Amino acid sequence: MKLTPIRFALWRRSALHRWMTNGGLSVDSAASLFHKLLGGEPLDIDTRLAAEVGPTAVAQFRVSSKELPSYRFVDLFRAVESHSQSQTHPRIIESQHEEDLNSLLHGKRQRWISRRITQPSITAWPTGPAEEHYFPVDRFWLFEQTDGGRRDPLIIRLRYTHVSERAVLEVATDNAAVGEQYLRTIIDRSVEESIYRKQVLELAFEAGTKDEYGDVERAERLRVLFKAIEPVNDEDIVIDEVVRHMLWRNVIDLHVRRAVLKANGVPVRRGVLLYGPPGTGKTFACRYLCGKLPETTRIIVTGPALLQVTQIFSLARMFQPSLVILEDVDLVFASREINLYSSVLGELLDQMDGLRPYEDISFVLTTNAIDRMESAIKDRPGRISQCIFLGPPQPELRKRYLRHYLRRYDASQLNLDELGRESEGATQAFLKEWVHRTVQIALERLDQPDSQLELHNSDFRQAMDEMRRFSEGSTGRIIGFHAQ
Repeated sequence: MKLTPIRFALWRRSALHRWMTNGGLSVDSAASLFHKLLGGEPLDIDTRLAAEVGPTAVAQFRVSSKELPSYRFVDLFRAVESHSQSQTHPRIIESQHEEDLNSLLHGKRQRWISRRITQPSITAWPTGPAEEHYFPVDRFWLFEQTDGGRRDPLIIRLRYTHVSERAVLEVATDNAAVGEQYLRTIIDRSVEESIYRKQVLELAFEAGTKDEYGDVERAERLRVLFKAIEPVNDEDIVIDEVVRHMLWRNVIDLHVRRAVLKANGVPVRRGVLLYGPPGTGKTFACRYLCGKLPETTRIIVTGPALLQVTQIFSLARMFQPSLVILEDVDLVFASREINLYSSVLGELLDQMDGLRPYEDISFVLTTNAIDRMESAIKDRPGRISQCIFLGPPQPELRKRYLRHYLRRYDASQLNLDELGRESEGATQAFLKEWVHRTVQIALERLDQPDSQLELHNSDFRQAMDEMRRFSEGSTGRIIGFHAQ
């Protein structure tokens, strides 16, 4: 029988009615699905999903979802992508929508919210210390799962929401238990293969913003950044041998030999407090520790990020073995008599007490003012296992510092014994600046920029006089002299 235009229109109307009645589709969705079956692609995401997996299957789908911090987006994307590549004939749809997956599959279409398939925004995400890649902020993966010979359709969606600064993972299937299992599998895989594992990380806190009506424009968030630090090797660090040994025993050795130590009942969780005046090498010592532990996730926390205690320890647990370095903790975790953040202090104490002996987490705290520290942190065994004082170096160590900073200059005319005596009370930071100031003064003697530079003790004395001028008592401590 020839299908005339009138007969075709009647058949189309009848088909649309059947799909609407049996599949629960709207007129627009049924028409879009009909367009798909005739060789075109649906224009709307809900219709496209129904066309891919079938309207009957979509009606039975249940959605499992999980919201995670924004920094987890890349890990989740890589985990889903890796999983989908192991499936048979996976399909990908990239389209950006405000509605969650359950609303797209089952919710009534709202006139003011478009479901038209649109190209999602592409955002650059850091994937390493000096790397970044571009990812779509909204993607759907569709494939069939095999279970006992059955092939059941499944949808996975990952999106990034700018307002709430969250990564949202959604799984849709006709079996809620299967959906939850997929959700856990992807999240576990994203942690195990995380781009942050075994890296040096720096945490930065960004406050949220609101518009003039008080509505949130951007939520506050804790950013996890890759920190590129210049490694400090044994030959590069000038440090008192007793201090070096204590750092090795209480931090490095616990991570390097953690398997054998745990097998013999030695807990690898330990807290170390580095204290001493400014400029005495606490930050440098932390860089040294980071360089000695390439198989450990190293997390450095400073400034306002110190207030995000729960997230800090959550990150440490997720990517263990880990070393957490909390710098200048006296600024936040000071004694309760002077502490404006007593609730955060209590949170820190709870987290420190909550670490289990089998957890591969160590933490290092640094402070310039140990007398300001809360006694519950520094005086209670089990929270801090070792205190290490870093003070102004002694004469022999000062000479080693000077030799280290003078490596690129002609120091053949220098009397280092004299310089060691004349620098009594100088911190490491002062000695470094002293060399730089001396070189600047010595360069004034050169007629030509490429002439040979030669340093003399008199250059150091002139530099010392200038640096210490107007710097006595407390002002001397500002520049790192007589800090004890």
